[in-house]
Amino acid sequence: MKRVMIDMSATILHHGHIRLIEKAKKYGQVIIGLTTDDEILEKKGYSPEIKFEERKEILEAIEGINEVVETPWLITEKVLDDYNIDLLIHGQDNSNKISKERLLVFPRTEGISSSQIRYDSLKSITQINNSKLMLTPGPAVVLHENLKDIKPIFGRGDEDYDLMSAKVLDWVRHLSGQDKVIMSQGSSTFSLELALHSFVSGKVLLISTGYYSDRLKVLSPSGCQIKVCSYEEIDNIKDDYNWVLCAYTETSKAFKVDLEKVKNLCEKINAKLYVDATGSIGLEDKHHLADVMAFSSCKGLFGLTGASFVAHKNNLKYIKTPNFYFNLETHMNKMVTGPYHAVASLHGVMVNHDKLVDRVKKSKEWVMANWGNYILSKNNQPLLCTYLNGKIKAKDSKVVLYNPRSQMSGSVICHFGEIHSDRINLKNRIEIAEL
Repeated sequence: MKRVMIDMSATILHHGHIRLIEKAKKYGQVIIGLTTDDEILEKKGYSPEIKFEERKEILEAIEGINEVVETPWLITEKVLDDYNIDLLIHGQDNSNKISKERLLVFPRTEGISSSQIRYDSLKSITQINNSKLMLTPGPAVVLHENLKDIKPIFGRGDEDYDLMSAKVLDWVRHLSGQDKVIMSQGSSTFSLELALHSFVSGKVLLISTGYYSDRLKVLSPSGCQIKVCSYEEIDNIKDDYNWVLCAYTETSKAFKVDLEKVKNLCEKINAKLYVDATGSIGLEDKHHLADVMAFSSCKGLFGLTGASFVAHKNNLKYIKTPNFYFNLETHMNKMVTGPYHAVASLHGVMVNHDKLVDRVKKSKEWVMANWGNYILSKNNQPLLCTYLNGKIKAKDSKVVLYNPRSQMSGSVICHFGEIHSDRINLKNRIEIAEL
């Protein structure tokens, strides 16, 4: 009877392996050539989940396997001769240098691989860790996409990181609608202040919609002449200004300005437009209307915290300052440690970003449809969050409610909490009551 060998690592044994073994049994006695722990570490760069002796024990217990032997990563004719093997059976990814007469290749089982199982395990881990329902603006959940590309990386001399960073910056630039994007390590507050001190001067009109828009006054350079007006008052503005400042999505009140309306105001009063895009980037459109904007890696970009961005038009000249850290050139020239792992978390998100946004839309639509009687106005609704004129209460201890910085009688609910759920469970986890 012929002796046939299947070479495998079997670090994660799955039904693809079993099906290959079943096929091999038709050709003779099945001998498994099992890769050692050292070979896996050397060739694939990780220690196997299950050690060699345990993997060998598992395989020996499978009916139809006659023998399990230790083999190197690549099978040669000599290896086959040493174990008196007539035929090597392998999947389509075969790289063993074996003569055609001693090699039989089978198609891989569709939709399964050890690598895919490892990736799926990230989903399981994040599902476990995301048992809390975060109804906050972000980061609300840790996504398996965030973890996918986390690895040792460095900002100088690391070609892997350079390629990753270039792709992320290009993607962010596309979302922003701007010509240039400068990245730094820090929260959105840092990038907001950096952008203000790098571009904004003279007469400034600040459109007040809540806590975060009003905070721009505190972050602005001391030499600015700042006038504050409400969103409702902007039609009455007649004087010229150098700059108009606004928060596109005012998270503290779940209010979105009409950016086209604000841009028309800028054109009327000969002003440039500065946008706090912290709550809008990746979720809303029309960011190209801004002359300069700032935001971070979390919220609508769905990355981990740590990266902040300043984006602006090509024709915009920045103000040079004597500062080091609060100096745009410092970050343009990468003179400080960058947000390496926040960038890596965004790299894993990019391909699924549209799906994630769609999931946020579904959560928003559900709230609008089911709790519409608590919504004061359907106008100026941001995708990120919704203001409800009622008191939201959690039904269990693992629900985290948003506590807005603005003093309001109602509640603000954010829509990132169930971004990877198959269904919307909000109604089972929270309740709303009249004020």
